[in-house]
This record gives sequence, C-alpha cells and structure tokens, in this order.
Amino acid sequence: MPKGVRVALVTGATRGIGYNVGKELVKRMPLTTTYMTSRVNVAGFQAILGMQLGAAARDRAKFVRMDVRDLEAVNGMKEKIVKTFGGLDILVNNAGIYHVPDKSLSVFPKQVQEILGINYWGTKNVIGSFFPHFKPHSRIVNITSNLGHIMSVKSMEDELKEALRLRFNSCSNEFELDGLLLKFQRDAIQGTWRKEGWPSCGYTVSKMAINAYTRILQTQFDEDDREDVVVNAVYPCTKHSKIDQSDMKILDDEEGARFVFYMASVKPNSHGVFPRGAVIWNNSRVVDNREGYTYNNKHQVKLPLEIPQV
Repeated sequence: MPKGVRVALVTGATRGIGYNVGKELVKRMPLTTTYMTSRVNVAGFQAILGMQLGAAARDRAKFVRMDVRDLEAVNGMKEKIVKTFGGLDILVNNAGIYHVPDKSLSVFPKQVQEILGINYWGTKNVIGSFFPHFKPHSRIVNITSNLGHIMSVKSMEDELKEALRLRFNSCSNEFELDGLLLKFQRDAIQGTWRKEGWPSCGYTVSKMAINAYTRILQTQFDEDDREDVVVNAVYPCTKHSKIDQSDMKILDDEEGARFVFYMASVKPNSHGVFPRGAVIWNNSRVVDNREGYTYNNKHQVKLPLEIPQV
C-alpha cells in the first residue's frame, strides 16, 4: 500500500453534520478513502458528492448502508476495511437519534431503548469491532451534545444533578458504565426512573454515557500502550431542529464539520498538547476534564486552532 494512504469511517453520514464531516475528509485528504454509512438507503449520495467536489473526490467516498445496532453488519464493515487497508485511521461516531421526551409509561421505555440502542450500544458496537485494528496515530471522535452536559437538565434539583454527574464520573471501566445504563433501562421499564434520580430524557443520558465512555476508552488505549491513539467527545454546536439550544452560539453544519475534521485529523505525536479522552465543544475549549465544567459557549474566547492541511 502506498505511503500516506489512510482510511476513515463516518457513521450517520448522509445528512447534517455527519455528511459534512465526511465531505471535509474527502475534500481535504486526497490520499484517504472515506466510508460514509447510514442505516437508511444510501443510493445517490456518491453522485451528489461527486457533483459537489468532482469525480476524483467521488471515487474516494464510499457510501455504505450500515445500522450500528446490527453487529453482523458492523463486523462486515470492519472485515472489509481491515482486509483492504490493514486497519482504521479515523473514526467519527455520528450515528444517533433523538426523541422529544414523552414521560408516559407506555412510550418513555421505548424511547430509552431505541435511543440507547443507537447512541450508546451502537457506538460501542463500532468501537468494539475496530478496537484491535486502530492503527498507530488513529483519531476517534464521538459526537456529543449540549444535552450531555449536566447543566442542561433543567427539571432536576441541583443536588440530584450533582448526584447524576458523580454517578457517571464514578464509572472507572466499561463494565460499570454498561451496568449503569442497563439500570436506567430497567428503571424506565418499571416506571421508576424519576424516583431513581434519572432525567426524563433518554437522549441526555445517552450523551452523558458517551462522554464517560470516551474517558474510559482513552484510559484503555493508554494502558494498552497503543501508539498515539486518541479519542475525544466533540460537540460541534450545530443546529438541531428538536433540541433547545437557546444557551448556545449555533454554527452552521459546514463550520461545525471543519472543527470535527480538525479533531479527527490532528497530526501525530500530540501527547501532552492535544486533549485526550475529553469532552470538547466547538469553541476549542475542554468542558469536561473531570476537574471542572463550563457551560454556554456564547462568550468563550476562541483559541487559535488552525485547520491542518493534510
């Protein structure tokens, strides 16, 4: 394989931020093949991308139908990439779903099951399948949300918010975090989630879980002595039609995608300089490093992070 040839995978990549992240990778990384997946029909997207970026770019983009909940499909994607490229260089986990919370006992458990099935368990399916096959200097970005921040939970008292934050922060490994999410699912089914200190928004819990999982995953990579493999959870601050973002400075999909691209393609050997296992919002600011939190990006100073040319 020629030197410099790389491969990227973006899930949830046929619309919005996911599509634009894939587009940035294709446009800016001419030696990289970018797989862009979706759980729905992907027919026609390669032609659309070709019209936007040109025929050569179209050839570097591979649209594939893949539901992250379908482990057989995920493993099939992994086997194809590993056979062709020897491993994976860039992974952007964008596949996700949001439901406006319905607190009725007949609906809320179903919402929780579907949201966690895609946003948390589906993300874990992808990372777990590729875990042994991340190449040195790989970059992983898990897309998160402002709703994954404890301050977004407006229907809970401060004491309960702090208890919820500590509940996730106390998880030191995947087993503990999985157990916590299974408890939430059981509490939702039994109708006791509010009594047990959970918010009435499955999406919020799913993104809190992704943030915690990102921290745990980076620890695993470091303990395994993987060469410069970095994972971060990134909130691109782009518009979501169903989510309250009144406290946020909202960016368009193209600008948000450029920041995600930066986080997914920063140059190797950034240990000690570039965030690792952190939650980052698109104001170039770490908002959760287990030492403190910030919330609301409207008045943050944007750091001079330069988009790399690769």
